[in-house]
Amino acid sequence: QSQNLEPEYVGQVAVVNADSTTTLLDKEITTLKSKSSMWGLVPVPGSSLLDKSKMNIVIKGTASKTKLKRGPLTFIIRAEKNDFDPKAVFGVLKFEVKKKTREFLIMKSSILSGSEQTTRYNNVETKIKKYGSNSYIVTIEDAQPGEYGIMTDFGTVYSFGVE
Repeated sequence: QSQNLEPEYVGQVAVVNADSTTTLLDKEITTLKSKSSMWGLVPVPGSSLLDKSKMNIVIKGTASKTKLKRGPLTFIIRAEKNDFDPKAVFGVLKFEVKKKTREFLIMKSSILSGSEQTTRYNNVETKIKKYGSNSYIVTIEDAQPGEYGIMTDFGTVYSFGVE
């Protein structure tokens, strides 16, 4: 009988190690940062049509404490139930590293071009299967170096870096 490696609590994310044990990823709190060009303040007719705004998910610090080797990675994400579309339950993100933060663009818009949202907080190619009674097993076939996170609810990301 194989052991069940599901994390204990809903929302937790564990990486599956080479020896078939698991390690919980660090939970980090995110903030939202929005930026707007505010052309609307310029007193020229029609200039408000040039307004551009962006919204980013931001984590303090430039690197996660958890470092993983590049290549195939497998995670187990504990959910309330695993009969939902997994993309509605969590997202796998690759962050852009800034001077003091890791950021992920979730939305950019301008009045002329309309709003463009990223696809459900996923920008990393994954394979997903049900696992155990309430979890999903997620595989990244070839994780490239960088900073990543798995968002299990708004405001919470389980982070890891790939070296």
